[in-house]
Amino acid sequence: MPLIDEVSKDDTPWFSNLLKSRFTPTSCGLLSEVDNGSEPYHFISVNEFEMWLSELENSVGIPLGRKLAHAAAESEEYRLTNSSEKMPNPFLKKMAKRFEWINTNWEIRGLGKLELMKVESASTKLIIHNRAHSALSAGWAAATQEFLTNSRFRFHWTDDGKAECLVTLELDQRHIPKAMKVDHRWKDNTNSDPTAEGMHPLELAHHDFAGVWSIDGIRMMGINRDMLLRFEESIMPQLLDSTSMETNKFTWDTLQDSERKKIWSGFAEASKIRFLGTDQMVLIAEPEHWIHVGHRFLTRTGLGGVTSVEGIDDQGGVKLHLSKLFHPAIAAGILSAAWERSEARPCKLQWSCSHKGHIIQISSLYDPA
Repeated sequence: MPLIDEVSKDDTPWFSNLLKSRFTPTSCGLLSEVDNGSEPYHFISVNEFEMWLSELENSVGIPLGRKLAHAAAESEEYRLTNSSEKMPNPFLKKMAKRFEWINTNWEIRGLGKLELMKVESASTKLIIHNRAHSALSAGWAAATQEFLTNSRFRFHWTDDGKAECLVTLELDQRHIPKAMKVDHRWKDNTNSDPTAEGMHPLELAHHDFAGVWSIDGIRMMGINRDMLLRFEESIMPQLLDSTSMETNKFTWDTLQDSERKKIWSGFAEASKIRFLGTDQMVLIAEPEHWIHVGHRFLTRTGLGGVTSVEGIDDQGGVKLHLSKLFHPAIAAGILSAAWERSEARPCKLQWSCSHKGHIIQISSLYDPA
């Protein structure tokens, strides 16, 4: 009797159901966390995030791991402090139960598994198994230990390059203010954003093992907007006298801050290079096809969505309308890459926003001969 391969199927529906219960897809293309003030999340391949960060470091000209770790720590502190979930407070095995509670959330976000290794009078060691990204993981771990012990720590980390990250925390007696809310610097459409219909973007999530899940065999992790905004703010002082990130490829009409324009261009260019480094196909025969492009490359990962489109010239130029975005620069980079992949030539992009939402206009960088 011949052997017939069985059709592969998802054997972890409990996990995709868990994700769907925690993140609500909106009609504007965002993925909002249910229990944390509707905080938007972007779900990205771990490898693609590392590629994006590497390209951003090349643009800025300095390593950004430490800044990323501190942005993650501040963001996680703010998330834990303001979460509607109550930390367990059992009479027995209190710390073990609290780490179990923490790891439940880490698993949902695909961050790995956190373990307390050693506690001494002035230092603590944590290990992160199956870590997603070492700098992010170190920041998240440090903030978690601060929250659980109501203490402040300096921290540093070492990474084995494969799966584990060791975080060393040393008591910090300085007074450090609590993390405060960071507002995004753009306007979204002010209309309500109801739950989207149809298949949930995380429907195909597959639980691999502790703290790790994937879609189509690709490991994913969730990052929230708050962390990215704090990361953005931490980089801006480095760009005061920099001209390396000034470009005519991206124009940010509604932004007034010249340093923010530079970092947005860096975010967008890194997102473009990351996209062009994949083998994604983009076929556009008419402007309306951009709505599908927006769904495929933005909505499926919580970045937003294209609501309407109009052609602006005979060379593939388009004006895209988007209601709400996870971050305009990330979306702009991906959409510009999709345009270049489709048209096979470089483009320029112009962005603006108002209470009606976002407008992204893409056209050829050079006038055709």
